[in-house]
Amino acid sequence: MKRRRLWLSTGLSALVAAGAYLWLDRERTELRHACLDALGARIEAGVDPRVLFEQELSTLQTHVEQSLVARTEMLRVRRALNEEADAPVGSAQLATLKEGMQAYLKVRAGLYRIASAYECAPDVSDASLAEHGVSPELRLKALMLSLGAALTLYDNYMLGVVLFEGDERLRRILNDPDSGFGLVANKLEEMTLAASSIQNRARIRRAIERFEAGRPSFASADEDSDFAYLAQLIDNSPSYNFVRKVRVGDVAALKLQAFSRIGEDSVAELQAGGMDVVSGLFGNTIGLYEARKGKLYEDPEVLAKVRATLQPLDILLEKTPFRLSDKLIPGHFGHVALWAGTPEELQQLGVWSHEVAGPHHELLASGHGVVEALRSGVQLSSLEHFMNVDDLVILRPVFTPEEREQQVRESLVLALRQVGKEYDFNFDVDTTDKIVCSELAYISIPAVAWPTDEQLGRHTISPDNVAQMARENMPLQVVLFYRDGQLVDPQEQLPLFNELLGF
Repeated sequence: MKRRRLWLSTGLSALVAAGAYLWLDRERTELRHACLDALGARIEAGVDPRVLFEQELSTLQTHVEQSLVARTEMLRVRRALNEEADAPVGSAQLATLKEGMQAYLKVRAGLYRIASAYECAPDVSDASLAEHGVSPELRLKALMLSLGAALTLYDNYMLGVVLFEGDERLRRILNDPDSGFGLVANKLEEMTLAASSIQNRARIRRAIERFEAGRPSFASADEDSDFAYLAQLIDNSPSYNFVRKVRVGDVAALKLQAFSRIGEDSVAELQAGGMDVVSGLFGNTIGLYEARKGKLYEDPEVLAKVRATLQPLDILLEKTPFRLSDKLIPGHFGHVALWAGTPEELQQLGVWSHEVAGPHHELLASGHGVVEALRSGVQLSSLEHFMNVDDLVILRPVFTPEEREQQVRESLVLALRQVGKEYDFNFDVDTTDKIVCSELAYISIPAVAWPTDEQLGRHTISPDNVAQMARENMPLQVVLFYRDGQLVDPQEQLPLFNELLGF
């Protein structure tokens, strides 16, 4: 009797699995045709495939950055709620949760569009590619674009599971409708079903297999910054390894009893291995996909030398090749910040008593003298925190002795006015309500005629644009330079600096 039950169970599982595969194959064919039709229509309309790719990559990068901001804010709220588990959810926290869900749904729609639009790229024939001037490398990058968007979707969902699915109170809040935020009922449940979909899992696994098969043949991988960015985005996705573990047959044969809670399966597996999920699985994703610490990080000698060198309004340039964000920024340098100075220096300049400095006295007095624009917005950071870098350059604006004090004072006031502004994910210097890191220098030091570039119809300023103003030690001067963790001799600073900038 037991043998008969086993045979029936096995036979039923096989039938379910076969049915699932047949259904999946039909769905895959329909999606493939729809994708090819849409992609073909765009190319036939005369859109340059290379321009199209660059536009879509820029959109993906924006969605990734926005996702990281949302994850950081959600983690902050969740930790605050954990500290007061018995207290009701505060109104500010409730608003943050609803706003976060609203923002996530917008990002989710954009990511899903990119994931769906280019997953069929490998199915386009070589003849069609040649006809439209599309190289095999561009086809692979289009597939990586799709895969990167899909994995970011999974990462966002999995963090939501970690934080909210296990908390009935928070799950109810996020599932409840709220017309004020344009939220309909059961959105969290809808996302769970989408992540649990056999079809979606099969689609993403197929993209992973094609990416891994094509990756070794990409000849210019080391020189192509777009490929490097997408490869690091994929490699560092917490979902990358997990998504490809569970085969469709396992699901169809009912071997995964809790597939509808796929995120919880992954979390339970990691917890069983002794990993703290939030810090281990998502610690990198809410930061900068950081593979390691910088070579200047926590070096007391370097910190002391930098601190002794800095003067108010000095510009800090850095290079962090171990972070995903470094691949996003064109050129050598990846970030720009300003040094505000110590309270004593600010008092001497007459800035400490200015109304814009008042709200920041406590932070400035505690050593948070670095003004920088991060994903979370413009803030004051400590020098210790900033020194998690491989390359560091200190640039100093060159003023005449007669004008220096006034120029520094006015520029520092402008810099402090930026604190609290949101990050500009569009990298547009023509808007000042939100700013990106290099815009800090652009806005705060108007005495310098800063160069800009035009990208995708927007005027932008990159860290290398800022850096190039020091190529002749005017109007900025190279004061201190660490390259790859090593102090550069003063006589060699400028030649090496210009070499890195391509001059």
